Amino acid sequence: MAQEKLIPVLIVDGQNNHDWVSTTDSIEATLRATGRFSVEIDTAPQIKSMKGIRGPKADAPNYLKESYKNFRRIQQGAEKEDKESQEEEWKNWNPFTGMYQAVVLNYNGREWAQETKESAVEFVRQGGGLVLIHAANNAFRNWDAYNEMIGLGWRPANFGDCIKWEVLKNKPYVACVDCSSGHGSRHPFQVNIRQLDHPIMKDIPSTWMHGKDELYHNMRGPANNLTILSSAYSNPKQGGTGEHEPITYEVKYGKGRVIITTMGHFWPNQTDWDGLHCVGFQTILARSVEYAATAQVTLPI
Repeated sequence: MAQEKLIPVLIVDGQNNHDWVSTTDSIEATLRATGRFSVEIDTAPQIKSMKGIRGPKADAPNYLKESYKNFRRIQQGAEKEDKESQEEEWKNWNPFTGMYQAVVLNYNGREWAQETKESAVEFVRQGGGLVLIHAANNAFRNWDAYNEMIGLGWRPANFGDCIKWEVLKNKPYVACVDCSSGHGSRHPFQVNIRQLDHPIMKDIPSTWMHGKDELYHNMRGPANNLTILSSAYSNPKQGGTGEHEPITYEVKYGKGRVIITTMGHFWPNQTDWDGLHCVGFQTILARSVEYAATAQVTLPI
């Protein structure tokens, strides 16, 4: 029997307030382990500044002071040229031009060039899949199309609607107006599946324990075409809200599917891997990417 064609997936990283290198490594390993994906990585250009020698002390000989002044004049010219080169590289960087069926965003940093943003929107609108991991929903607050694509993100008070899950009525509702997004302490928490028949969640236990992770609360945004796939109780004892917060959710945008999960925190110098290595997270990550790419899920539990 012919081998099933691998789904081409791109991971975009390069800037984040989290440890994006370790997170990308874990995401890549999780996806490759399924045997369902071919995975490539596109890292945003690194904007660097040159570092020179330390300036002479005030009582240093005059010839040292003059030598340092000459060095700085040369360095400043090189810095200007280097900065211009870096800006040109940034302007031309566009990860959405390849033949990928899904893009995984492990990115939270500088806003992309206009052409890159337009390519991202068109990619999703024409049927490409987009999957956001954890702090990727913190990015691009002022980019309207991005807010529409992700539905809910880490945003300040009064930004769009704050959406939570009403357990008794089994449906989402608009919550606080003046509450900003945040999180409490990292801790294990129970995840509740809210769309049992959704391809990503089908056959996953209706409740399961996630490893120690950040539980985002007060996610905000336009929330159009939004489906909450799972939620978790945000325990006040852990710095939470006392309400059920969205954990994984979907937004339909044009012909494309966008899956956002707030799971997957990994801090620089963090020593435990509970969030990223949790089998529940890894299962949902892989299924989310397959669904975003193909609109179906074949990966077993």
